[in-house]
Amino acid sequence: MPRVLDDVVGALEHDGASTHEEAAAFDLSGTDPLTHLTFTKGSALLEETFYRTQRDEIREYAAALVNAERHERGFGWKFAAYMRDPVKGKGNRIQGSVAPAILAAADPGGPFTEEYTFRCLRHRADDVALFVTHFENLGLGEVPEAARKGMARALAQMDEYQLLKYSRRQFPLMRRRKNGQRASLRLVDAMGLAKAHLDERTLKLYRYLHAPTRERAGLTQGLALLEARRAYFGGEASVENFVQGRLSTEQALSFMGSTAETWRRVLDVPGLLPDLAFKGYVRAMYQAGIPVEALVAEARKRRFTGLWPHQVYMGWRAAMEGKSRPNYSGDKIVFMADPAPALAPVFEAILEQVCKGLLPKGPSLGLADISGSMFGTPVGGAKSSAQVGDVAVTMAAVMARELGYAATFADDCYLETLREKQGVFSLAKKLCEGKGWGSTQVANSVVNLIFTLLDQPSRPRPRTLYFFSDMQFHPPQSQALMPQRVQKLRERAIAFDTTVPPLLAAIQAWHEFLGPVDVVLWNLAAYESAPLPSSVPHVLLLAGFDANSFRHVSEWQAKGSPAVPEKSSPALTPADAAAKNSVELDFIRTC
Repeated sequence: MPRVLDDVVGALEHDGASTHEEAAAFDLSGTDPLTHLTFTKGSALLEETFYRTQRDEIREYAAALVNAERHERGFGWKFAAYMRDPVKGKGNRIQGSVAPAILAAADPGGPFTEEYTFRCLRHRADDVALFVTHFENLGLGEVPEAARKGMARALAQMDEYQLLKYSRRQFPLMRRRKNGQRASLRLVDAMGLAKAHLDERTLKLYRYLHAPTRERAGLTQGLALLEARRAYFGGEASVENFVQGRLSTEQALSFMGSTAETWRRVLDVPGLLPDLAFKGYVRAMYQAGIPVEALVAEARKRRFTGLWPHQVYMGWRAAMEGKSRPNYSGDKIVFMADPAPALAPVFEAILEQVCKGLLPKGPSLGLADISGSMFGTPVGGAKSSAQVGDVAVTMAAVMARELGYAATFADDCYLETLREKQGVFSLAKKLCEGKGWGSTQVANSVVNLIFTLLDQPSRPRPRTLYFFSDMQFHPPQSQALMPQRVQKLRERAIAFDTTVPPLLAAIQAWHEFLGPVDVVLWNLAAYESAPLPSSVPHVLLLAGFDANSFRHVSEWQAKGSPAVPEKSSPALTPADAAAKNSVELDFIRTC
């Protein structure tokens, strides 16, 4: 997709009216470009999706990013840092390297370029290499000098293990070599771009990686990890060299074999098998002879920080159903794992740890969109087995642990009760088979739920409704409550205000007859139209997923679930920004 961004990367150099003046209502890019970026683009996967080509996805993302940066200087950069941060933000590795590349090309000498390139790239070494590939693949030109300084600062924070871990990987480029093969870039090539700014230790490591293999032996002095690895694989296979060389689990298994004794020794070394790797190796440990009871006990000792329920769900499904993996072209199965249903309790134990402190206080109802588009968009890239629909049903099922039921939705709301002794993952699978193929009219689902709860007074009432969807909504002129619903409301003497957005009118009716409720519209796959203006009370717009999202919900509800004021000025002063915007936007500004 060379030159795909030619029409947007120069936008910061020009003043004038927004390019979105003629945008349709509920396209927030003109009226509220910051919410447009965080809500409609906060979950952008930048891959081929159900509705769009990858080229269109990236073009629209770039326009939203640059438009937000024009509206409030520095916000686009802070959004990029927030999206990438695995602790304070969403940990989104796709956007985390693309966003700073676009902004650095658009504003090469700007005051945020060096600092925020550093903040976006400091978490993983492969982000640095990916950052450089985007400049060529997206036609962004040369990496600016300020960005190279940021790259060098990021590399200086990484230890030898992080840098060596990705040193052999090839990062593909769009262009072809003379022999017809696709060109690629290595981490050492990216390090070379920042060579003038590397610190002494990183420069030494760069020279080692850049040297021919036959010349590397004399370049390990002063690099403790490399010296230990060379000693270990050279015949000095001591525990000291194993630990100092920080050999991976794969290397340990390759050297010692995947036996029960090997796994016991690996598990006895704190930190040797990280939580995410533990989940991935559950099957291998079980097949090696580690009892399920021992695996459950080990899982309960761990925190699994940063792991999301849907990731555990995919592991559970692979255990219950088996799993196969095709080759790159998809015409041949290169890996197959048989079902191992005995492992189900291990994944349930992992989920228990993941869910500790995850949700806000108060019963929540998760309503999952299970339309075709939800299962046509992979979450973790083109080869990912997890789809956005898997996220929706898993999150809805997790919320049923307290409320007792979950739902899918269309113009109606279809409830699924969590049965006694039924696991969360079993409920998630059941939701996939439901009737709720999404809806462009969320208000109809809310009203239908009002009727259901009035007819079933013993059913627990949720405090918060979470709609997990890819947010394909009718334009406002087409949004209305179904006529039969209006008639049914009148028969029950329930007022419905036709002068406000239908969803707000439905919430007002709920408040009158069922008590307090808030609605969270959670965008799991980025498209264009928002379901309603951002300035609606008791409605919060969220995108993507991370633990901070639930904290944003809690903070917003603690303030009374206020509306986000509409912003009509071309730009905000920092003082205005701190006072007028949503909790998520305020949080992004701290990044």
